[in-house]
Amino acid sequence: MDDPEVPINSVKRSYQVIDEIRERGRAGVTELAAALDLPKSTVHNHLRTLERLDYLVEDGGRYRLGIKYLHVGRESRNSREVFVRGRETVRRLQEQADAHSQLVIEENGMGAILLATRWDYEDLPPTARHVYPTRAHLHSNAPGKAILAHLPDERVDEIVARHGLPSRTNRTVTDADALREELETVRRRGHAVDWGELIEGMVGVAAPILTGETVYGALAAYGPAAEIQPSIASGELASLVTQGADAIRADIVFAGIE
Repeated sequence: MDDPEVPINSVKRSYQVIDEIRERGRAGVTELAAALDLPKSTVHNHLRTLERLDYLVEDGGRYRLGIKYLHVGRESRNSREVFVRGRETVRRLQEQADAHSQLVIEENGMGAILLATRWDYEDLPPTARHVYPTRAHLHSNAPGKAILAHLPDERVDEIVARHGLPSRTNRTVTDADALREELETVRRRGHAVDWGELIEGMVGVAAPILTGETVYGALAAYGPAAEIQPSIASGELASLVTQGADAIRADIVFAGIE
């Protein structure tokens, strides 16, 4: 069915094909047509076009994503000043906190990870294994809440209206009023906490990266609850994350002065 919010539905269908292949790893015409409820001829035309443009690779009648996406993604990431100024801080935070660290931005109302370190699946609780969300709803995690807390109220309302407040675990905040109260707490104390709201058994702390009215993103540290909770309770992890976010902010400011 055509979507009135998408001016060119053929482009939308191409990206639906791409997303379906991304989720499956590789797929053929028949399974894609069934999954997307599209005629095989339509799916085949999209596949052939994307292959000619080097976005897909055909292998034995099945298609997978081309390496071109890596190049596009790398260029997109490198164009973000917060990534250029923050990547060393992200790696340093991993060593200081002995935790998985990540740099997150808001993009089209969702949280997107620009850089993440140390996601050792064998050390994670069973609920977190084989899970690496590179995009997530902002309300469901620490960096997302740190970002939301410093966006204008009307922007937060727009994001909630567009994406909703879906539950990821039984700890996820799914009520708009409760979310507003939590964002006020985040603003007051300067950091956000995720008590297993995105992934069961994983907790983390995040601090916003701000310059004036601009929200560049958030710096976060995560780990299994049993390992990370003591440093959250002591305030040590929040201190490390906040210092790191402030260091990135300072680098952005000084780069603008030079």
